[in-house]
Amino acid sequence: MTTTFSTTGTGSSTETAEAARRIERWLLRSGVQIEEGAQCGAVAGWLDGKGQLEFVYLEITGYYLNAMAWLASGAASSPQGAADALEHGRQALDWITRTSSERGVPPTRLYLSTGRSDWRNAGVFTFDLAMAARGVACFGDVDRHDAGDAWEKPAVGLCDMIESMSSGAAVLQSHDKVDGAPLPDRWSTQPGPHHLKAAAGLLRIPDGVLGTPLRRICHRTCEHWEAMLREAWPCRELHPLLYGIEGLLIGASATDDDGALEVVERLYTRLMGLQAVDGTLAETRAGGIVRSDVLAQALRIGLLLRGHGYLRGDDWAGRLEGLTRALLGFVRADGGVLFSGDQDIANVWCAMFAHQALVLHSWGGEEADLTAAAMKLLV
Repeated sequence: MTTTFSTTGTGSSTETAEAARRIERWLLRSGVQIEEGAQCGAVAGWLDGKGQLEFVYLEITGYYLNAMAWLASGAASSPQGAADALEHGRQALDWITRTSSERGVPPTRLYLSTGRSDWRNAGVFTFDLAMAARGVACFGDVDRHDAGDAWEKPAVGLCDMIESMSSGAAVLQSHDKVDGAPLPDRWSTQPGPHHLKAAAGLLRIPDGVLGTPLRRICHRTCEHWEAMLREAWPCRELHPLLYGIEGLLIGASATDDDGALEVVERLYTRLMGLQAVDGTLAETRAGGIVRSDVLAQALRIGLLLRGHGYLRGDDWAGRLEGLTRALLGFVRADGGVLFSGDQDIANVWCAMFAHQALVLHSWGGEEADLTAAAMKLLV
């Protein structure tokens, strides 16, 4: 039995544009970026129920640089928003530059209060380093007028760390252990399809910054995980599966190869077979909670494909509107975005993913240049 998704009663482009403006203001003004002290410029993973920062996060600071580049490239709702995004991006770039030169790399989650422990800090993850390096390079490309080549030194340092961690390996490795401490068996602690996004993002970094050995590893990583995705899902969680599809989109943005987007469409169609009648996607292939990051990832991939002439027809329009309706339900009045319905925290990466998805929806595929920028700067 085929489920038909209705296009009636859905959120308008005006509604999604207003939600995107609220998220933009929150990203720029809520205090998710530390404004003073030793960690000035670093970006938090989320704000707790009291609006307080718990920890800063290298991976998310890399995403934030991408998001600020995206805003400055035309996605901001006003010229002032674009100018503010450049200033916030410069502060984030300065933090990564200071941190990578002084201490090499911060803990995965750098808690702002003493005595906090986290299993993630028992490893240094190539995915996090790659997202930081990609964010640095993307922001540096957008802010060339004022930043010049200031982005190159931290990007080289981050890429060198990744190359050292994967030296002698066929594909990107997951992590290096810190002090030999064990890590739990999770998708983030193993090589997986999420490394497609890491490798594709690194391959967009210019030669000379990304060394030849790492470039070869990244090419092999893309080939390996694309082949795995074509055959069967290599993990059960949708979040890393969507990262893999995003990696294919980032790679496709560097070429004019229609075949690359056809692969993305086939994989996306298979994944969207899991969509529920209410428009949502659960966190795993077997079910689970509904997460706003998964909804936003799926929505922006679908909108980018549709903007390039794929996913035609009313049924696909209805499916994407179902994702849009569901995602809007996670956006608070102040612009913060909830991770899930059972958590009273405003999640920073969910906000960045949701902003990009809702801006794409509000454009309706009519802004070709900005849609192309979204593929290149996919947060």
